[in-house]
Amino acid sequence: MGMRRDDGQPLSDYWKPPADAGPDGGVGEPVACLTTTFEFDAGFLEAELLPRFLGLRFDHTENERTFIIEREEALATVRTSVLVDISKFDPRQTTLQWDQMPIHVPSGVQHAKVTLLVWDRLVRLIVASANLTRQGYRRNREVFAVLDFFDGAGSVPLKTLRDAVEFIGLLCTWSRALPAATERVRETVERIRSLARRWSKAPQDFAPRDRPRVSLVVGHPQSEAGPARSVLDQLLHLWLPRRVVYLTVMTPFVGQGADEEDSILSRLRSLPMVRHAKGWLVVPEAPAVEGSNRRIVPLPASFGKQWGRRFGQERAYVLPVPPYVEGKGDRPRDLHAKAMLIQGDNHDLLMIGSSNFTPHGMGLGPSNCEANLAFEDWAGAKQDGLHLEDRLGLPVDWEDAVGVDDVAWQQPEEESEDSPSIKPQLPTFFAWASYSQVTGDIKVGLDRSQNEPLGWTLSLAAQSPALFSRAASSAQATAMCFILDEKARGAHLTSLRVSWLDDDVVRHEGFLAVSVEDKTADLLPPEEFRNLTVESIIECLLSGRGPAEWVERQSTRRKGTPSTDAAIESLQAVDTSGYLLYRVQRFGRALAAMAERIGRTTPTPDAIRYRLLRDPLGPIRLAETLCDARDRQEGNIAPVELSYRAYVIAEMVLCLGYVGQQIRRSAGPDGQRLALLFQEVDEKLRAVIARLCEQSGAVPEDLQSYLQAVFAENARLLGICREK
Repeated sequence: MGMRRDDGQPLSDYWKPPADAGPDGGVGEPVACLTTTFEFDAGFLEAELLPRFLGLRFDHTENERTFIIEREEALATVRTSVLVDISKFDPRQTTLQWDQMPIHVPSGVQHAKVTLLVWDRLVRLIVASANLTRQGYRRNREVFAVLDFFDGAGSVPLKTLRDAVEFIGLLCTWSRALPAATERVRETVERIRSLARRWSKAPQDFAPRDRPRVSLVVGHPQSEAGPARSVLDQLLHLWLPRRVVYLTVMTPFVGQGADEEDSILSRLRSLPMVRHAKGWLVVPEAPAVEGSNRRIVPLPASFGKQWGRRFGQERAYVLPVPPYVEGKGDRPRDLHAKAMLIQGDNHDLLMIGSSNFTPHGMGLGPSNCEANLAFEDWAGAKQDGLHLEDRLGLPVDWEDAVGVDDVAWQQPEEESEDSPSIKPQLPTFFAWASYSQVTGDIKVGLDRSQNEPLGWTLSLAAQSPALFSRAASSAQATAMCFILDEKARGAHLTSLRVSWLDDDVVRHEGFLAVSVEDKTADLLPPEEFRNLTVESIIECLLSGRGPAEWVERQSTRRKGTPSTDAAIESLQAVDTSGYLLYRVQRFGRALAAMAERIGRTTPTPDAIRYRLLRDPLGPIRLAETLCDARDRQEGNIAPVELSYRAYVIAEMVLCLGYVGQQIRRSAGPDGQRLALLFQEVDEKLRAVIARLCEQSGAVPEDLQSYLQAVFAENARLLGICREK
């Protein structure tokens, strides 16, 4: 179990798999990524975070096209979803291989920063104050914690993991995404639960007196799944009935009430305190005013007075943290970390995460969705040489704190970040949008139970013509469809621009998230692989390289100078590539490479489905390309050639039967589900062979017998029962 500070290893590095974690000394291949955020930068996720998680080798700054090919293939086998507050949806997302899900929290915001990174043999939980932005990961002062779960005695107890996946599942209650995208998140949540259930060696929970210990503290409003939860109430429950000796609050924002008593400080009156309890308020420091000797704190003066009354003027301290501290970094960093540290006679508790010291953040009244980790330990105890207060990673000394009357309190000009946006949100009338690159269909769902705006249009971009409008749609329509021109279908359409009029006839604009119903049916392969020939597919398989590396090598080869070596040229004088025996042998080697490629794939339904049905180098693509390939002469294909093609595809059927049997046995509870995918491929390959047999007319009797034997053996290997 580890808690990290942002002045050590960068937070982005924890998206990489640990090299030596897990019982087998490795974590396996990436399986899924679920992450939540308030502010969001889709480009930062795609260019810097996901490549670390996926283990990509190519850099987008050196060869962007090769990087994209590698990223697309990796994402195709990994379930990835980002749950973002609806007001911060980022339309700059560039690929439909992952889902961006807007979350609309009633009377609040989706403010939690939780990341679940799932590999074959390890799940990593990151809880932070940092948003998924460059500002959050690179420039602010943030705090975060990293917990690793695996099937071993050294794992963090699994209860914390179960609580985290339950929270992410709860967020789906407020999803404004395509139902299929929301369902993908729920399926991933259930997959993580299933993985944890199989881990018999990991501890299930902490014993009552275990120290150190950690628990997840979340907040959210009431939902159809259950009642509201208050972060502050849960924190008090963990602490009481112990007495407080020191209370430290680190926050960039507090409540904005000018006259009435701060609701959080009022609630803290239930905390029993020793007679001389002290309080530290760690907050950002604003730039000094010329000619003033007082340090400026951008918080309401009313809050400062109440902080002083809560502890007494002589025991209430303020510790301003300036953006730049000499000797503590090479650039200004704004304090964005949130934490509460409660220290007692013999017990300490530190909570870090997303919750600001505001009513929305702490769950007093209308609540945000928030997530924090609470660490408990014996008073004065050290873990890895650090006390809990050291974990705050302050760039200033505690001795630099001053009294509440020694700073200038400055009323903030804007509401705190965790307050609901005053900007009108996308009307709930617009329910969802989907897109298929294969058919070009853009579909939009309308919720007629919600109020329809006075006037509205949906378009691809700001200046583009409207695809849909109120004037052109039926008053009863609940779904609309537009089909893109065939030349434009390969585009990665991830959002639609919505323009609408409110009840005061004021025009607003927003974005409607676009997702795919089914990756297998709706996504095209990268452009470089849409027109591959049979020889190109076989060459790539035989090279032993991944598609991105193969494309990179092909590009390099085209730029090279042709050889003029006489010995080499003489060997090419006789072209044997068309000889049937050579072609059969070459196809057999490619088939072995394909089997190895499938066998190395993480045995999850998403990954195997992609490898079998969507992979540009997979069996379906190879078989269909082989079936549709033209002969060297532009006439009818010779019967011998058709028989060859039927034979090698039958060999593919048999090979996949053995691979499917092996994967089914090694995949545990998922084995039966994976076997169904191999059966689906069996049906598709049978259909391709049937097309070839129809083209050839009379099928030789020995080939017919061989095909029947192959189909029977494949059915036995996959456990297929066919009706006679």
